[in-house]
Amino acid sequence: MKSNSYILLPLLFLVSILTFSCKDDNRFEKEQELKLTQHNDSVYEFLTKNWNLRIPETTPELDQILQEWKPWQELAQEVRLKPVSSIGAFQKRSVRLAELISSLTYQEYPAELNLPDIKTRVSLLQTALNNLNMFLEVEPIDIKKLDHDIKYINRAFRLLTAQMEENIRKANIPQEEGEAEMLEAIDTERRANPTTENVTE
Repeated sequence: MKSNSYILLPLLFLVSILTFSCKDDNRFEKEQELKLTQHNDSVYEFLTKNWNLRIPETTPELDQILQEWKPWQELAQEVRLKPVSSIGAFQKRSVRLAELISSLTYQEYPAELNLPDIKTRVSLLQTALNNLNMFLEVEPIDIKKLDHDIKYINRAFRLLTAQMEENIRKANIPQEEGEAEMLEAIDTERRANPTTENVTE
């Protein structure tokens, strides 16, 4: 009988420890789930209030060019639509925006916008939209990073459209007689002697 009690007592002690441990684990998991749910509610509330992606209005001349640029119109249409139902809806929209900006970089640009400085601005916008997509997929979602990136995306749109306007404005300035030939000669010389620009006295 005594030998049985020597076996039973440690077993009962072990079972009680495991029971309490399981209860603690369950309690901890429920607390973590509750925290995540509350955090996701905060994220959804933030996105609903602050998802204000927008492309600035453009001059009639640029607007006409952009109207005929189908990849841009697809992107602009997606930017105008605001998700409403859930965080998942915002995630799907960000994926779609990242896909469209990526597609745009491989499409033919309008002749007036087929310039390195425009493509550089598009690349910056692409990075920002890819970041938004990434930030929405990482749990827990970081609201501060979302806030910064949404503001940066709007800034990237402003810089891009401003660059487009600037290039069109410059293209419309009439050149002096012989100016085109002179600029071409300077450009040819730069290409022939790329290091001379970096030489300082």
